[in-house]
Amino acid sequence: MMTYQNGDGVFEIPTFSRDGKGGNVHTVNAKTKICSCGKWKNYHMPCSHCIKFYGNRGIEPNTYVSKYYSTKLYKQTYSGKFYPVGDERYWPPVPFALVANIEYMRTSGVEERTRLKNDIDISPACMARKCSICKETGHTKARFPRRAQ
Repeated sequence: MMTYQNGDGVFEIPTFSRDGKGGNVHTVNAKTKICSCGKWKNYHMPCSHCIKFYGNRGIEPNTYVSKYYSTKLYKQTYSGKFYPVGDERYWPPVPFALVANIEYMRTSGVEERTRLKNDIDISPACMARKCSICKETGHTKARFPRRAQ
């Protein structure tokens, strides 16, 4: 079943539910080339919802693929000449010295973390582990709360 507002070019396409997935209703705007799933706008080619709509209307969906996927523009991408840089030994001498900015250089060691962890960050596998001292979940023997006292 498909509902639409023909004057606006807006259509709703329901998807089938399979294995607990799907069963959503996607809105396709044929004039602005936008689908609520976001694939048409991001990939510049019609998504499955748009193809379903155009198939029911008897329209060829490949006419709505972006011009950047055409063979002509693909060939233009690689038509230019590439000049290899060559080995550094053959470069002409320069009148200046390149000095690295120490401020942006990486240092050895563990990077300081600025994000605070919450309940979502704890994996289910870690939550299922039991402490060998108190037999409770949520921590291990190494992280036993009363051990530090």
